[in-house]
Amino acid sequence: MVFAALHAVIVYDCSGKAGIELCVPQSVHNGFLNYESQPFVMKKLLALIASFAIMLVTASAFVDKRQEASLGEESPMLVVNSGDSLVSLDSFQGCWVILSFWSAADARSRMTQNDVAVFMRSHKLPAQAGKVEVVSVNLDRSERLMEEIVKIDNLDENSQFRIDNASMAEYAIQAYRMNEGLRTFVINPEGKLVAADPSVDDLKRIFS
Repeated sequence: MVFAALHAVIVYDCSGKAGIELCVPQSVHNGFLNYESQPFVMKKLLALIASFAIMLVTASAFVDKRQEASLGEESPMLVVNSGDSLVSLDSFQGCWVILSFWSAADARSRMTQNDVAVFMRSHKLPAQAGKVEVVSVNLDRSERLMEEIVKIDNLDENSQFRIDNASMAEYAIQAYRMNEGLRTFVINPEGKLVAADPSVDDLKRIFS
């Protein structure tokens, strides 16, 4: 490996000014190491870095493909903010979950929050349905904006969560196939996705 044999060598220019270059020892002559020039070393380093980057991209694409949301499959991993705490979607396993993503800029997703809230308040869930948790995940950067909308729309504050990390938000959008708009899912007690973008009638049928 190039990295294992990389040396920092003091070099002097024509004016006698000293500097440091990264070089690789190539041979020994009369007890002295002969070094390979820096430009060639840098080419090797850049080639290795490029190869490593390609490997990372390939591995990332493979993982993302496997983690994309598909009905009948387990819901992709998700970690959300609840106040100062982090909550994993896995912690709701054993319950039915209505997972709903929304933001102030996505009007349809806000309407869905209202539909879900009305359904939970007005529809009496049968005992056999078990416990149903609503996990509303806001993707706005401003927590204050989210709090204002929750008050205006009369949403349940205890069901509100956030993703305030840009990388996690991008992951959620890709994993839950939301490039064309934020979505709502129903997850069964085993953690599997059983419905996507359900209407109120769909919810009534699922929990009847």
